[in-house]
Amino acid sequence: MRAKPAHHAQTARAVVAALLVAACALTAAACGGSDHAGSTTKTTQVDPSRAPSDVRWENYQGVQLPIGDHDGPSKLGTTAAGYSRTPQGAALAAINHSTRLSLAPDGQWPQVAAISLIPGPAKDSWVLARAQISITAPANPVVAPHIAAYKITAYTPDRADLTVYATYSDDSITATAETVLWVSDDWRLLLADPAAKVQTVQSVPAVPADAVTLAAPK
Repeated sequence: MRAKPAHHAQTARAVVAALLVAACALTAAACGGSDHAGSTTKTTQVDPSRAPSDVRWENYQGVQLPIGDHDGPSKLGTTAAGYSRTPQGAALAAINHSTRLSLAPDGQWPQVAAISLIPGPAKDSWVLARAQISITAPANPVVAPHIAAYKITAYTPDRADLTVYATYSDDSITATAETVLWVSDDWRLLLADPAAKVQTVQSVPAVPADAVTLAAPK
């Protein structure tokens, strides 16, 4: 990877991080049908290293998000819901939930948060912070992330911990730690407890070779 101006990379990462946490630095990350939909898929062959099959990409507020024909989300609208109870469904849920939460425009974010987030202090803090800012436009293409890959670090049918890797126009790469829980028949995002002051976004030199690569949008 070629060297890049430090001030440019730092500025781009700062702006993108702000977008991905709804500009409040609380966590990493930003339907037409039922908001509590979700499909329980057989888990006879659980393989966290397998990529989701039949993935297509859809633009949401300037960021391309992966949508799996088999692993979800199966219900798309103001919110995204309906993920398979598999490592692949968990990964797609984490990516979609965190990005949609971060970029949901004014008037839509309360519904997105209600469907996507696990209740608790972290959600309450996020809601309070989001209410103090305004998002009315899509992400700037200069700083918009490209979701490149993910790596599941721990998985059970009820919880998945993973790292999501995103690349940017200045060649910088971020690694974002995310957790989803299976609640009410779907995967929902568990934000980091703000009191723990955990750093969930880090700059990394490269995407690990053992990460699950997502095919580039066409």
